[in-house]
Amino acid sequence: MMQSSLLYKKFEETNWLTMEEYMEHALYHPIDGYYMNENKKIGKNGDFYTSSFVSDVFATVWADFFVKVIKRNNLDPVVVEFGGGSGHFAQQIQTAWKNSNSPSIKYIIVERSPFHRKLLKEVLVDTSITILSSFEELKQELPAFRGVIFANEVLDAFPIRIFKCKSEGWFEKGVILKKEDEELSFEYKKVSNRSLLQTLDEMFKGRNKQNELEVSFQMIQWLKEIYEWTDSGSYFFFVDYGLIGDEWNSAYLKEGSIRGYYRHQIQNDPLAYPGKMDITYHIDWEQVQKTGNQHGIETLRMDNQGDFLLNKGLMLLLQNTHNPDPFSIEHKRNRAIRSFLLDSTLSNGFQVIQQKKRTV
Repeated sequence: MMQSSLLYKKFEETNWLTMEEYMEHALYHPIDGYYMNENKKIGKNGDFYTSSFVSDVFATVWADFFVKVIKRNNLDPVVVEFGGGSGHFAQQIQTAWKNSNSPSIKYIIVERSPFHRKLLKEVLVDTSITILSSFEELKQELPAFRGVIFANEVLDAFPIRIFKCKSEGWFEKGVILKKEDEELSFEYKKVSNRSLLQTLDEMFKGRNKQNELEVSFQMIQWLKEIYEWTDSGSYFFFVDYGLIGDEWNSAYLKEGSIRGYYRHQIQNDPLAYPGKMDITYHIDWEQVQKTGNQHGIETLRMDNQGDFLLNKGLMLLLQNTHNPDPFSIEHKRNRAIRSFLLDSTLSNGFQVIQQKKRTV
């Protein structure tokens, strides 16, 4: 039984929604949206964990790396984090900078969710961090920008559209409401827009057409706007789980990568619990790279998260300790370091893509 009366009213206006339209409502509606309501999302009592919840060693490595990137490239001492969430990462960054006597760096968070902005203000009350609600606010705050952009598990939060190439042509997978039992269900609709057809032919050339194919036009548009706003020399770091090239042609992706997370359990049905669970998918890193290249952005490298953290000095944070308490801070951090290097999800499940805007 569908729980959302507002979503039900939406189906009174139309009998078919694209997956993008459904996700926009289920995730971002001011009242119904999962990210917008006041339910806890991150941590033990939420639906998923982020790396900063595992340990502060994640942020400590990034804090040192941000300083080095800014110094080596003579950037403006500004770091912009998109999607600040609970504020754990930003708080840990500030602590790491303070403990290492790092030079003063302005830190800005852009967070769309009113609930998370409230959390951020509470957690970061004793810091000089600026908290903004939109990219438009950011552009007003910084009309010119030549610094560092950081986004951890943000790209996968943009709604996607889902397509399938059949013998009769391209079809789009959308959402309907079966009136007889008020259950949400998927239904395909033939694509007739010529421009969209050309885009799909080009974008998914070489892909396994037996699989459902996903694209976030919203993510691509957001990347374009970010790339165009920044000045030459700016750096971009995106952390997320994704695939590239032939990795998308695997048989297990027959129904795409989209899924839900509800109380730390994977939900294969992304239509379950509308407005009450996270909906996510794997990032197509090739789309990110191509969008960047079209807007003067060079992709410097892409690493699995474990390799990135190892290369940036994670092992230097290991501590020799004679403390017999296995729950001491030292032992917890040492275990976390091993997890980032050995745990298949933390080490290989996430990737870090590093980009730079070319100097004209």
